[in-house]
Amino acid sequence: MTNIGFDHSHNNRLKVEDPAYNDFIEYLFNSNFKLGKIEAGINEEKLAKYEIFIIGLPIESEIDKDEIIELLKYTSQGGSLLVINDQGGDHQNKNNLSELTKHFGITFNPDHLFDNENFSNENSRPIIQNFKKHFITRDLGNIVHSSGCTITVNESVISEEVDVDYIASSNKESSWRSIFNGSEWIEESNNEYPVIGVSRYGLGKVVSIGNLALFSSLQKNFGINEADNFKLVSNIISWLLNKAYSDDMKERLPIYMTVPIEQDMFYWLKEQLDQGKWKNIEDLINFALRVLKIRLKEEKKEEEEEE
Repeated sequence: MTNIGFDHSHNNRLKVEDPAYNDFIEYLFNSNFKLGKIEAGINEEKLAKYEIFIIGLPIESEIDKDEIIELLKYTSQGGSLLVINDQGGDHQNKNNLSELTKHFGITFNPDHLFDNENFSNENSRPIIQNFKKHFITRDLGNIVHSSGCTITVNESVISEEVDVDYIASSNKESSWRSIFNGSEWIEESNNEYPVIGVSRYGLGKVVSIGNLALFSSLQKNFGINEADNFKLVSNIISWLLNKAYSDDMKERLPIYMTVPIEQDMFYWLKEQLDQGKWKNIEDLINFALRVLKIRLKEEKKEEEEEE
């Protein structure tokens, strides 16, 4: 079973038990992931239990230097990180997430993103439609980046061990931001601002995003259930889990995908599980695919013999 851990050591806003994130947590449970949390400090032994570790918006709390070292080691050896900040970045939330993510080529900007033309209900909830081609952005039409900050990508860190890019950005013609320049908040406009960063660090992967509301289920017009936000979240989890460094690992490791299932088929699957015929949806679907594969091979063989 795949384990996903949550940081509960730094006064994190995103917590497993918080009802504001019920839909996100339920999605993880329904996907047969085992969830855990790290309290009272991050270290190598605690991190080793998890394939993904989620740091969800520390408030007035900083990750110390030793914890950063442990997180870098964890990632370089194949662990995956999802790092979530929010509007105002490190400055407003009084955290130091950029001290960690700068090693992956990403920093969170001390700003608020707005869009005067493309937004959901309010201009502080920009609709993002600019996506680079990436596993995470597949099948995305638009997402809502509500009350969030932007990111800066530092390409100078790119090497054999580190790769970084942004995969989503705001509309250049209509977006603007309020940014803290060190002494006061000022406004900037007419720019394309990156909002989601992806990094490879050694054998591991990292996603950095400055928008906690994306994971919330409290509001329909900007949370996980708005636009393609849920698809984005599920694609992020799938990408972070898909790691194969050799042909042998490609044969042994599963590929995580998120695809829509028709409602009647989904409830039929749930019925089979409730009757105890299958351990989980994963086993049932893989069995069905193996049967289909065998049948298609038999049909092809019959066609060849007829020729």
